Amino acid sequence: MTNPVLHHASICVSDVARAREFYEQVLGFTPIPRPDFGFPGVWYGLGEGQLHLIQRDGLATSEHRINPSDPHFAVTVDVPAMRAKLKQLGLEVLDLGDQMWVLDPDGNTVELRQEPRS
Repeated sequence: MTNPVLHHASICVSDVARAREFYEQVLGFTPIPRPDFGFPGVWYGLGEGQLHLIQRDGLATSEHRINPSDPHFAVTVDVPAMRAKLKQLGLEVLDLGDQMWVLDPDGNTVELRQEPRS
């Protein structure tokens, strides 16, 4: 038996177009082909895995706060460059040096992490 490998994670968003602006323009993700399932969504290739955004009507849009213990996914990035970009855009970030957390427009928590230095 081989070791399990994470293929993809899915999160719900209230507006795919708005979410795409965040994930593509802010975080720099690149979309990959997605079948037509009859509902809006977008897929991103992240290393050997994928992130799937699924539009769902009726998501609560209450005020959110950054909490690293909330459900989240983590992406390895150039943290100093991303820190500068997020600051320039005026986005709230929880910054712990080699790790940062930011919320997408729907309040989903995204962890941005740096590869450990050798």
